[in-house]
Amino acid sequence: MFEHIRDDQILTGCEVLGPFADEEEWELAKWLIKNIGHNQTEAFLKLPIVSSLHRRVISTSESKIDRSNQVTDRVKPSFENKRTFLGAIDSLPIGADWNIRHIPLTGDILDDDGELRTETAELWFRDPVECVKELIGNPSFKDVMDYAPTRLFVDAEGAEEFFKEMSSASWWNMQMRLPIGSTCVPIILSSDKTRLSQQRGDKTAWPVYLTIGNIAKDTRRKASSHATILLGYLPTPKLDCFSDAARSVAKYRFFHYYMGLIIQSLAAAGSNGVKMTCADSLVRNVHPILAAYVADYPEQCLVACCMENRCPECKVLPNQRGDHCPHAKCDVDETLDYINRYPEERKNPDFKHEFEKTLGLRPVAPFWAGLPHTDIFEAFTPDILHQLHKGVFKDHLVSWCTTVIGEKEMDARFKSMPAHPDVRHFKHGISMVSQWTGGEHKDMEKVFAGLMAGHAEADVIKTVTAVIDFVQLSSLESHTTRSLAAMDIALDVFHENKEIFLELGARASQGHFNIPKAHSMEHYTPGIRLFGGADGFNTEAPERLHIDYAKAGYRASNKKDYIAQMTRWLQRQEAVDRFTAYLAWCK
Repeated sequence: MFEHIRDDQILTGCEVLGPFADEEEWELAKWLIKNIGHNQTEAFLKLPIVSSLHRRVISTSESKIDRSNQVTDRVKPSFENKRTFLGAIDSLPIGADWNIRHIPLTGDILDDDGELRTETAELWFRDPVECVKELIGNPSFKDVMDYAPTRLFVDAEGAEEFFKEMSSASWWNMQMRLPIGSTCVPIILSSDKTRLSQQRGDKTAWPVYLTIGNIAKDTRRKASSHATILLGYLPTPKLDCFSDAARSVAKYRFFHYYMGLIIQSLAAAGSNGVKMTCADSLVRNVHPILAAYVADYPEQCLVACCMENRCPECKVLPNQRGDHCPHAKCDVDETLDYINRYPEERKNPDFKHEFEKTLGLRPVAPFWAGLPHTDIFEAFTPDILHQLHKGVFKDHLVSWCTTVIGEKEMDARFKSMPAHPDVRHFKHGISMVSQWTGGEHKDMEKVFAGLMAGHAEADVIKTVTAVIDFVQLSSLESHTTRSLAAMDIALDVFHENKEIFLELGARASQGHFNIPKAHSMEHYTPGIRLFGGADGFNTEAPERLHIDYAKAGYRASNKKDYIAQMTRWLQRQEAVDRFTAYLAWCK
């Protein structure tokens, strides 16, 4: 990738620094684009100390040091105003370019003329194949890139397997399905709608991010490494042209239609392969295949085309999610068969019951239907933040235990915990905390088992300890066969003792444990065997990326037609980051 930039510079007669006079001017330009808004940049460049060149001879009378022969120059960059400055930035090499598609949406409500109301959605996206080329060809990732699967063991006999990176996990058995000599590139997508304005309003963005499993997870999850690319912004129209009854189904259908347009190029690339220059300068025949999808539970159900009272991975019925037993996994071919038959057979009572009640499907054409080698039901990764820290632990276990011992007693126990430099002290208890973060949940988990140790019911302590063990083990950066077995044991202990909370009235009003996030624990050890350590797929990463790829761009816009401005702003930020990496490579 960087070789191509240098070749272009040689052919066009450019210096290494491109449009900038010297390294100091480049550093000034980088500082301006990263820290100063466009209007403030214009004002800065108009300052006399910046816009004009002065020379001043410093005599000995002005200083005790003899500087009579020294001359100081004021700042005088080659760019004189905002227009020429942005022109210089825009001349820098860019990565995957942005595309825009205006999509007409026809609703089911008539307007005053008796015509169906319409609305236009604006889809901004980049070609995922070009994004993969950019990532796999980036020399900055040369030392953290895997091109082939590995199986690792911690003992000489090969009895205890080691799982950390995606390349050491079992998903890479996919390599066996590809032609000899091909390179498998597992694509990791994530999507999450976010609010852009802090105040009241309906300004939202729905970013879709892309990275690849060939890059080491420690690098992938750092926003500063730029190992994740913003693939697109899904439209968020109000859909006022639809009735209330039709609007929800329309949202599902349009999501899959938008995603289908974005990933259209992956079908041929995954089947036939694409020649790509990799980070080590070798050219490989690359097969980009959708392998993992990082999302919270509602978005997983949206992607899986299932109702939100279902598991997006297996066929467990809603009233059986509290059972601790294996269930058949969802099947891609079966799901597509039922969805394709729905238009003709939906009036058949038996088919309708099977479709809605047994399988829990939604009649939506999925975007992943034509992707080669993709099993979307295997693609959903563990979500430690929402499923475990916020879900099973905070929303459920802490709530049950508070009901058992009382809110005042729970607060008193947190207040009485001794101070320790590595443990947060909740000096006011926890009942008055209005906003929780993942960090606070982790701080609570450090002390919660000990905090509950004084309770008389042994089964409560066993359940609490089992949940804490499971959460902590799942957060490990690497695993072995033994650590995964310990997770399974902790899950067994939880299910063996959880009924105590029914007996003590903590779940009396519900009378069951059919909890989606608790059921998700059943899929953790298979998911880690498939993809490697769960910490590499946490939804904390997309939420962090929202700051750089959505909210910062929105703040830099004039808040009107903001998506177009956000893409332009982001392209400039990425161009500066890419050029910074290129200059480091040149040195």
